[in-house]
Amino acid sequence: MGICYTFSLFQPYIMEHFSVSSASASLPYTIFIAVFCLGNFFGCVMQRKMNLKLVLVIGYTLMFAGWFTSSMLPPENFTLMYFTYGGIFGCGNGIIYNVIVSLMPKWFPDRKGLASGLTLAMLGISATVFSPVVSSWLTNNGYSKSFMYVSFVYVAIGIFGTLTLKAPSDDFMADYVSTGANVTSKKQYTLQEALKVKELYTLTGLYFCAVPAYLLLSAIFVTYGADKGITPAMATLGVSIASLFQVGGRFIVPTISDKIGRKAAFAVAFFITAVGVALLMVATGTLYMFCFWLLSLSYGGCQACFSPIAADRFGTKNVGVILSFTMIGFGVGSVGASLLAKVVGTTTAFICAGAVALVGIVLVFTLPGKKNAEKEA
Repeated sequence: MGICYTFSLFQPYIMEHFSVSSASASLPYTIFIAVFCLGNFFGCVMQRKMNLKLVLVIGYTLMFAGWFTSSMLPPENFTLMYFTYGGIFGCGNGIIYNVIVSLMPKWFPDRKGLASGLTLAMLGISATVFSPVVSSWLTNNGYSKSFMYVSFVYVAIGIFGTLTLKAPSDDFMADYVSTGANVTSKKQYTLQEALKVKELYTLTGLYFCAVPAYLLLSAIFVTYGADKGITPAMATLGVSIASLFQVGGRFIVPTISDKIGRKAAFAVAFFITAVGVALLMVATGTLYMFCFWLLSLSYGGCQACFSPIAADRFGTKNVGVILSFTMIGFGVGSVGASLLAKVVGTTTAFICAGAVALVGIVLVFTLPGKKNAEKEA
């Protein structure tokens, strides 16, 4: 699922194939992020109306079609990539993502952080595995064949996922009572009920704060890094290691949140983001790559904490549709960051992203503490 995180490796080849600028070449990725959020909503709606296997077939088919049709685009039709990669692939990826993140708290209500973290860590591992593979494909085959090869990978993923994924029964672990640092709501909120709870909007704001710094750098890591003194070989290594840091973030941060609480885990992740952005302002060479690794760690950690904290507060039954609402913040933050970079420049956009991370820390401390959560539960 995480091959999309290697987009910065594809970007120079997209620029060459379509004869477009770096800013234009990153637009399909920006659109992908926005449509990914819509795909999450479609995924949760489809799960309520369709058999889970059919939802998976539709999502995986769209993911394959997005990459395959992108591979067939002639050089003069770059704008169609907004629809093929950004639209078709983004929608399919969002559908499958919502299925996976909503299943984890249902299967493992006693270890939401661990289960969600381990699952989402696979996104980072896939990017780690495929970074050198994709780099080799691009070097030897160029843009079109490399995109086609990735589409075939999604065929294999789709077959495996459709055969193996399923939902638990409605009464699975219904008598479980939460203990430890986090409190699980006994009420199973609908989206309509959750819209009346202020924490839903706080989580949406946290999603907004969690994405700008990482997504700004991940889309331009290779091209921006050329001015920061990194070679193509260093860029490939940097993307691979960044994927490992995402793995670490997605696994470690939500897992420790089972022990220390979601608030503390979020605060640590946002602090790491702020430090990474501050260092980025003066970084060159290896330090530049290290900043990307820090941002990957914090981004992955935040992403994997949203499903557990939403399930804690609103129950597991409708966590998919509630998560899709909070991802409004994800979409606005990612698209807004990209547009801001085009208006004010990359350096100023990074400064703003660091400030947003500090706002995220403030928002974290507006969430209820354990005693208030126990009372609410």
